[in-house]
Amino acid sequence: MKAIKTARKKTPRKQADKKPAGSGSVDMLLGKYKEKRNFEKTPEPSPQVSDVPGRSFVIQEHHARGHHFDFRLEIDGVLVSWAVPKGIPQDTVAKRLAVHVEDHPLEYGKFEGTIPKGNYGAGTVAIWDKGTWEPMETDWRKEFAKGTLKFHLKGERLNGPFLLVRMKEEPNWILKMLDPSTHPQPSFQAENEQPKFVSPQLARVVSTVPAGKDIIHELKFDGYRLIIVKHKAALTIYTRNGHDWTEKFRELAKHLKEVSKKDFVLDGEAVVWDKQGRTSFGDLQAALKEGTQEISFVAFDLLHFDGHNLRSLPLAERQKRLAELVREEEGIVRRSTVWPADMGPTLYKQACKLGLEGMISKKLSGTYRSGDRLDWTKSKCRLRQEFVVCGYTPPKSSLPAFSSLVLGTYENGKLIPRGKVGTGFSEKDRRDYLKMFKALETKKPNFETDGEVVWLEPKLVAEVEFAEITRDGSVRQAAFVALREDKPPEQVRMDVVQTATVDDKGSEVAGITITHPDRMVFPDDEVSKLEVAKYYERVGELMLPFVANRPLAILRAPSGMSGDMFFQKSFTTHVPDGVHQKKLTDGEEIFYIKDVKGLVSLAQFGALEFHPWGSPLPTAEKPDFLTWDLDPDDAVPWNEVLGAALLLRDYLAEYGLSAMVKTSGGKGLHIMLHLKRTQEWEVMKAFTKAVAAAVAAMNPKRFTITSSKSKRAGKIYIDWLRNGRGATCVAPWGLRARPGATVSMPLDWDQLPEIVAAGFTIQEPPLRPAEWVQLKPQTISTKVLKKLGVL
Repeated sequence: MKAIKTARKKTPRKQADKKPAGSGSVDMLLGKYKEKRNFEKTPEPSPQVSDVPGRSFVIQEHHARGHHFDFRLEIDGVLVSWAVPKGIPQDTVAKRLAVHVEDHPLEYGKFEGTIPKGNYGAGTVAIWDKGTWEPMETDWRKEFAKGTLKFHLKGERLNGPFLLVRMKEEPNWILKMLDPSTHPQPSFQAENEQPKFVSPQLARVVSTVPAGKDIIHELKFDGYRLIIVKHKAALTIYTRNGHDWTEKFRELAKHLKEVSKKDFVLDGEAVVWDKQGRTSFGDLQAALKEGTQEISFVAFDLLHFDGHNLRSLPLAERQKRLAELVREEEGIVRRSTVWPADMGPTLYKQACKLGLEGMISKKLSGTYRSGDRLDWTKSKCRLRQEFVVCGYTPPKSSLPAFSSLVLGTYENGKLIPRGKVGTGFSEKDRRDYLKMFKALETKKPNFETDGEVVWLEPKLVAEVEFAEITRDGSVRQAAFVALREDKPPEQVRMDVVQTATVDDKGSEVAGITITHPDRMVFPDDEVSKLEVAKYYERVGELMLPFVANRPLAILRAPSGMSGDMFFQKSFTTHVPDGVHQKKLTDGEEIFYIKDVKGLVSLAQFGALEFHPWGSPLPTAEKPDFLTWDLDPDDAVPWNEVLGAALLLRDYLAEYGLSAMVKTSGGKGLHIMLHLKRTQEWEVMKAFTKAVAAAVAAMNPKRFTITSSKSKRAGKIYIDWLRNGRGATCVAPWGLRARPGATVSMPLDWDQLPEIVAAGFTIQEPPLRPAEWVQLKPQTISTKVLKKLGVL
């Protein structure tokens, strides 16, 4: 069994922190690291043991032979290291295998780059997170030697308690995130810094009001988010995007200066209160324009005070310091009122009853992380968000100036249509806005849409309330709220479309109750389990011709993308609602669905990807769909992938066969044929190989039909192995378990030149290409099969 090096040291903790164990013994601590590397060929740092004690940690994402994460804790002058194949756990449910590997030098914590081929660990290394760690037990060294280490991480991404525990024997350990409410964070010292603008922390939309001891709640205000920076005698008011609005809020700035003679940075909201004590964005805009109403500032976080960065402290500590600085919950400069965890449901119901937008919930143990959305959440009473103003429609009947605004959002770098808003404007608004629009008119359409539109350069942002988003991605029953100046159009994307409930009972999709609806399935993209279920409800009718009454394989991710993922082709115990099982003639157990309910039920069961057979039941022996997967090496330009798709299409057309195309949801394209069921799989598999081989032979330097990775470098692999009894391919309109929450989207061939490699995501309305709606099965003649050498 491999010994843990901390067990070699018998020195008590205080003494150990003064002098690292083995500080003069590079070979003893880093011998294995040294043995495995040739430092003339690899850019990795040479082995050195630090004599300066510290508790840093680093997590590096390593794209080697197998993609994994390297988790490293500084102990006794070196980085004790584990390889984590399935990713770092970011919730208390996931458990990760962590393989204990050789210790690394501290300098490795700064390493990013490419380890050349032929070297140990060849591949690209990038820093995923870094920071400091603190042990949770005074006798942690003794426990670590036995195989257990409890510790807190304070990083740029991760902040909370974790556990490492050795399994039966080395090198296998388990890495797990612990519940922060039962493992309170140790006190970290505030760092010295000069006060400066800080990009604000953000909140994600949830479907249920958060609960737990580690939560506090605040009302969501209807105003402008501001960051207030006081440095010496100067006070600057910044928008959430860093624009200086001090002059715009000059009267408010005078009151903010009086908060303290010392330096500070406050996060809060500029608001105007109506007679009912509610905040009104319209009144705030009028106050800024006309100066008729008093503007207040509600402070809800203290990010810096008197030369110290407080963002690394837990929210609970920042709240205490904020209360000492801004003592009152009324007045022009006031502190936001905070409610405890158990008041969440009551506060949310009251907010909705009063017509407020909703409430914000925050983790008391969380640090302040700019741009992050994991620790703060929004429980919405009404659906409301920003949209880009892309144009307007001419006035109808008695309406002055214009009829409605044409809306859009940016998804994957391009504008997506989101419908129109025609109510919520006064006559004065319409005339004033039209003057503004005239200067932005353009002949270039922002996207395709029906009816007459006067197009505008996409430089304006409107806040809009609406009832729901339709299947095609448009707002329904929309009402205009105001134009916003504090958010650039290119940052406007579709928010999560859901109001909240006080518990999970309201999270029902297609008749299926969605448990844990707010679990982050795609954490980096803020896509929840409920959103995944709603997506499959939205595209279900489109998908059914390709997934219903067919044997299925699903890729499940019960804990989301950050957890374990695995394929499943049958059920041995619990069978989800709407899912049916069947034994085929050869004894193979398969499952299938008949309707959208079955699709959503599998999404509730943790399914992300749906991979149907190319042949339907009852026998599934004769295919009605064939697929060629164009899978390019990373070095292949995207336009060559497009060219390969057209080449394959044209080759099939020479034999009278009309192919369809869809994105793979990754870096390639799928070419499909819809057939009459006349031939069995053995013949059709040989046909797909013959076609792939013929196309590859046209340019052997660019194409290959060999699956071996070593022979695919710089080439497009024409994968014909998706065809065969039991072989599968991701379904049209199906999600992929990949960053970005991408979708395998069907296309018309004339759309292909406009498609970018990034493809489509869950946030975009599903396309319904005419070539996919009007499907006509074809027959591959015996003459063609003989010509290709299949028969």
